[in-house]
Amino acid sequence: MMTQIRAAFVMEQTLGHVTHFRNLRDAAAEYTDLLPTWLPIPFEVRGPACLLPLLGSNWSARASWRARRALGLALASTPHDALVFHTQVTALFSLDLVRRLPAIVSLDATPINYDRVGQPYGHRPAGEGWLDRQKYRLNRQVFQAAAGLVTWSEWARRSLVDDYGVEAARVRVLAPGAAPAYFELGERRPGRAAPAVGDERPLRLLFVGGDFHRKGGPLLLECLRAGLAERCELHLVTHEAVAPQRNVYLYRGLGPNSPELLRLFAQADVFVLPSLAECLAIVLMEATAAGLPVVTTDVGALGEAVRPGESGLLVPAGNAGALRQALEALVGDAQLRQRMGRAGHALARHKFDAQANNHALLDLVAEAALAGRGSRRAA
Repeated sequence: MMTQIRAAFVMEQTLGHVTHFRNLRDAAAEYTDLLPTWLPIPFEVRGPACLLPLLGSNWSARASWRARRALGLALASTPHDALVFHTQVTALFSLDLVRRLPAIVSLDATPINYDRVGQPYGHRPAGEGWLDRQKYRLNRQVFQAAAGLVTWSEWARRSLVDDYGVEAARVRVLAPGAAPAYFELGERRPGRAAPAVGDERPLRLLFVGGDFHRKGGPLLLECLRAGLAERCELHLVTHEAVAPQRNVYLYRGLGPNSPELLRLFAQADVFVLPSLAECLAIVLMEATAAGLPVVTTDVGALGEAVRPGESGLLVPAGNAGALRQALEALVGDAQLRQRMGRAGHALARHKFDAQANNHALLDLVAEAALAGRGSRRAA
């Protein structure tokens, strides 16, 4: 960047978006000419807000309302050159600002994407009612007004084009990716010494998912009870309580990129995420960067994080037999695990480098801001 740019970053704080926010903030710190205003938008609702119509029960309305209030305060105190909204749910009540200032809208899934996978989230798909039609209209207007659009996946990019009439050339696919620490684990993994002869250490399966049930945790426990526990340990990182079971180890309260979480990735042999519903899980990008073979399901954009048969295995969601078969194939073949781990690490270098992708996103913000300055001078 050749001149200072002030940009407001409106960042949804749910699920993996918290990790993306932290990684993007780290990347932005490397830009001396970027002056970011960080506006994290929390998901939780407490106190009297619980009683307000829509705000207490509708995340899109609550996120957009909170974002508009935060932006109003930020823009009133300091002029800004550009806006960034992640995700689009934070932008719906700021359409006038998106039309006035260059704005980049970033998303992991369109609302229609989410309707298609959202049942296990407890989400009600949009219908034909007035409120749902207005929500679709607002989303379409935001997408059309944005200076640029960034999706995490081809799955979401196709929905912008097919379902919202966005020109394909206006959409850039940039996955959030994995932080450098995971790539360092992957670089070290191929040179790790093999277990000594007679070492009977069980293989370590790693599962990381806050929503244990939606991400297929009970199905994974079922596979262990069906015989895998004889040869494997399962290490679970989740928010939920899990009943004790043989060779199952539970970790709660671990933060994104924390030393304890990285230690679990370093010690694991296979990463497994048998989600029933998902958009695109950052944790799969972290697992591939760390050089782990991956077993996951064919929902949402998860298939874009795996090259089936090369870096991991895809199984139908909810199919315990297929999940167990995939795990047994990896548990029984050390060379397959190593080969898939190397392929995953190479895939992550190509697609899932958080530093490279976040730098590309920040460059888009700078380009939009400078173009906006030029158009204002011309006017």
